[in-house]
Amino acid sequence: MDSYISIRLDRLSIKKFINMSRSKKVDTKTAIESAMALFWKQGYNNLGTRQIEEETGITRFTLQTSYGGKKPLFLMSLDAYLDTFELYAAPNMADGNLDTIADWFNDRAKPKMFAEVTCYGCLLLNSTVEFAAQDVDVNLRADRFFKIVRSGFHAALSAVKQKGGVSSDFEVAEMAEVLLSAAIGLNIMIRSAGVNAAGKDMAQSIGKMIMNWQNDK
Repeated sequence: MDSYISIRLDRLSIKKFINMSRSKKVDTKTAIESAMALFWKQGYNNLGTRQIEEETGITRFTLQTSYGGKKPLFLMSLDAYLDTFELYAAPNMADGNLDTIADWFNDRAKPKMFAEVTCYGCLLLNSTVEFAAQDVDVNLRADRFFKIVRSGFHAALSAVKQKGGVSSDFEVAEMAEVLLSAAIGLNIMIRSAGVNAAGKDMAQSIGKMIMNWQNDK
């Protein structure tokens, strides 16, 4: 499975981002990635402009003049997350094998498979819960996220069915929703514990459920 976030974030902790930011003037890409890691950990409402300045290297002046303020920077961070998620970590597993889908879940709970920041769950799911459907801009990004994940699972299960890996009456659309719900639950569990490994038992249970769909003809 690809890393849950971009190659740039792979194996980089928030502390490393902070050190990068303080050592030199940050370029836009690095600044947004650094802010993304911070929003991922702290959320939006708990994060003040002073902390953004201290922990990303983006001065309050630059925050306003170059990024338009805290909220636009947050939305840029969500967009960057979605772009890399779609490229590298969306359920891109349409090889027609159920065990590939099961591994997608099992790998999510393995700390060695993910950057440190992913122990805070999923940035988009966290933001969706925090804003409680009260912000149009966040809602649009949440819609994009769910479409990415839902279509990924749908494509993966369709490939399995086409290959004969599940029964002919297997409901692809319904089971894609089951996997979407499972992915949400797994990330919430990891977020609540702050440790990727906390989702191990749940991930394994999901994986077993997926393998039980196998067509034993």
